[in-house]
Amino acid sequence: MLARRLDESYSLEVRAAITPLTVAKVTANSAYRFISPFIATVASGLDISLATIGTAIAISEIVGLSAPLIIRFTGRHRRRSVICAGLLGMSLGASIAATSTGPAQFTVGITLLALAKIVFDLGTIAWFTDRVDYIRVGRVIGLIESAWAIGLFTGVVLMGLLTGLTSWRWGYVLAIVAMAVMAGVLRQRLPDEPARPAVVEGGHAFFFHLGPAWWVIAATIGLTASAQAMFVTFGKWLQDDFDFSDTKLAIVIFGLGGFELLASLGSAGFADRWGKQRSTMYAAGAMIPAVGGLVFVHSHLAPGLALLALFIVAFEFAIVSTVSLSNGLVPSNPSAGLGMMVSGATLGRAVMAPIATSAFTSHGMWLPAALGAGCAVVTLACHLRYRATR
Repeated sequence: MLARRLDESYSLEVRAAITPLTVAKVTANSAYRFISPFIATVASGLDISLATIGTAIAISEIVGLSAPLIIRFTGRHRRRSVICAGLLGMSLGASIAATSTGPAQFTVGITLLALAKIVFDLGTIAWFTDRVDYIRVGRVIGLIESAWAIGLFTGVVLMGLLTGLTSWRWGYVLAIVAMAVMAGVLRQRLPDEPARPAVVEGGHAFFFHLGPAWWVIAATIGLTASAQAMFVTFGKWLQDDFDFSDTKLAIVIFGLGGFELLASLGSAGFADRWGKQRSTMYAAGAMIPAVGGLVFVHSHLAPGLALLALFIVAFEFAIVSTVSLSNGLVPSNPSAGLGMMVSGATLGRAVMAPIATSAFTSHGMWLPAALGAGCAVVTLACHLRYRATR
């Protein structure tokens, strides 16, 4: 299906793989994204506070700082093996989380899940960047990253509905089965090949001599911190302020996921045309008034949801464009730039998760929204600074 969005200038191998890899990414993203909107439900099920869950999420995100090392490791192995191992590792992590009886085991589970997701994501993007040149890779990444949105409005919604009928543990079981199945499918569908040799020197040079590219990494930290401020609080906001049930929350997530999908496909169509950094800047600029407005209308459901939807659309467009941009930060070794971008993204989420949950507990939705707006301003400022140095 997605192959139709790629013309014949892309290899037959790429066009044949994009749909099954995107479906696999949908299952992975569903498992990964489930915790944020249902954070209150999980906290209640484990009989712990919202702040404790926020700390668990922060710990799980910190593993993202290992992305450059993971790239060096995965670069020495077959892409297919890396991708399948990542999916199976996520299934194991989700299993540990689903059977947890306390915060410690739950933290171990979602941390393993997050670590395995990095392995899966880096393996998947590397599979495509091996086969598509930088000038055209934005379209491919935009299409496969539509799985982020599809995972929200299909996988997370189904997991949420199952949670409403049973418990959050069975929501994870659904994702566990789906990821294991897709690991088997990809084992059959992807070609078996040796990995390309890792360009170790390029990665080291980039790490120690980033130069102006550090502004892109700093911008990514701000971007994901801004998003995390909303993602870990909006479900609790709707449940506390507007008495949403798990089922009703799943319906809202379905709508938000639809908006995300439009943004992801929009990035696939425009990032290469507008320029990857300019696309990121446009979207970051749109995030500021969206989340800033939520500071003032958070007590009103309709305008609050409208602004949240606008924010999510802008963020999705920005993060997909950023992934494409990162592949060009180190021309001799695209994976090195991607690894640093992933580290920056996870650092932003890790730092903001406990801050936003504590802010919500103490002051309500206006403070996480204000934090999100401030981080979006930082993102835009960093990109403007980077643009001025080029």
